[in-house]
Amino acid sequence: MMENNTILLSHGSGGKQSKELLDLIYRTLSHVVINHGEDSGVINITNGKAAITTDSYTIDPIFFPGGNIGKLAICGTTNDLAMVGAIPKYITLALMIEEGFEFDDLKKILISIRDETKNGNISIIAGDTKIVSRGKIDKIFINTAGYGEIISKDTISSQNAEPQDAVIITGDIGDHGAAIMAYRNGFSSKLKSDCANVAPLIQALLEQGIKIHALRDPTRGGLASILNEIADSSKINIVLEEEKLPIKESVSGVCDALGIDPLYMACEGRAVIICPQNETDKVLKILHDKSLGKQAKVIGKVTERSDTPKLFLKTFIGAKRILPLLSREQTPRIC
Repeated sequence: MMENNTILLSHGSGGKQSKELLDLIYRTLSHVVINHGEDSGVINITNGKAAITTDSYTIDPIFFPGGNIGKLAICGTTNDLAMVGAIPKYITLALMIEEGFEFDDLKKILISIRDETKNGNISIIAGDTKIVSRGKIDKIFINTAGYGEIISKDTISSQNAEPQDAVIITGDIGDHGAAIMAYRNGFSSKLKSDCANVAPLIQALLEQGIKIHALRDPTRGGLASILNEIADSSKINIVLEEEKLPIKESVSGVCDALGIDPLYMACEGRAVIICPQNETDKVLKILHDKSLGKQAKVIGKVTERSDTPKLFLKTFIGAKRILPLLSREQTPRIC
């Protein structure tokens, strides 16, 4: 048993209390952790291609409608791997915890990490825990690295979008960002983050031979930002159709109140798929058979090559306006 209900600097000292903290972590994470107590994790690698990603999570608040920082860290890492056609296999987990953090809150976060890794058939291969003096960080930060095996036969890249490609979104836009901003600002809202692991959706598409040119998860900066990045990388123009964009009224309401465009709101459980037009029916059929992809739809297309790539929005009345990259941060610490 812990002698008190909060984390002390001595829990990071390498002594008895450090062992107690690690025992709690190992007990809670259970069998999803491999290579207990070693300085490095050892894995068997394939003869094919692999993907590696890393990310850090500093979201405020750490508990939010639809998830917490632990769930977000695992889903964010697996989704990044999926965006290059990889199946997530291993994750490293580093916890930076503020002195005075509640053990009960830590356990809730660890349970979410355990559940997400177990559901995704992912192992935690290595980890680290650091305790930081009170006030030097905000509660808890998490850093991860992810390893996945690439199953896509073709290279999936933001540089590979082609004219006449379709742009597909796997679900509603802006749920995560709107839920966090509503919570921060004390709005009465039933909104929940869309935080989820989209790797199974992408795996299903690739295993059925779907040709995908580009994939991105519209996290920080939202749909408009990642499509601007794809347009720039592939030197193409993209047109979104306003009437086809799946945005909840509650998301629009929060955005209107805060003066934020929902197209720039983060999603944490969505994928943007850019593929040849002749693949769209097959893509939608596969996605609609999955609970996470039931709302998937075509929202636009790649129009032409361009030396000055742009993202356009075709409005309800048929006019077109440019959706630029933003020059400022609208929603800090959203992930």
